[in-house]
Amino acid sequence: MPRTIKEALEQQLNGFYIGQRLILPFRCQIIKLITKDEIFTEFVGGKDIKISQDPQNTSIYFRHMGRLQSFLGDYGLIKMVVAEWDADLTDPHTHIKIIVELQDNHVARIAQPDNDILFIK
Repeated sequence: MPRTIKEALEQQLNGFYIGQRLILPFRCQIIKLITKDEIFTEFVGGKDIKISQDPQNTSIYFRHMGRLQSFLGDYGLIKMVVAEWDADLTDPHTHIKIIVELQDNHVARIAQPDNDILFIK
């Protein structure tokens, strides 16, 4: 059975990154993605980011940013607004804010942010 975002957060599961690919340990809908100083909301046919999904994972390919390892240190976090795969996206209560911190050894630590982290709406 597919894992939900809530289950992955409660179990403190990590994602994985390699090259230009970030793999989340759950299947989700991505509403907004914020990296460095860019905000992405277009994920269908976009030239910058491509999404691929299987029943257990969501993979995000960052086509224009080069290797994700460049995010280590200076840039730190990837911020996302996501929703469960079967959620009603028109209901803001289904939107979940998460942050992904890229760490050594290809570990992508996923958590819900503190209230002091700015998410542009």
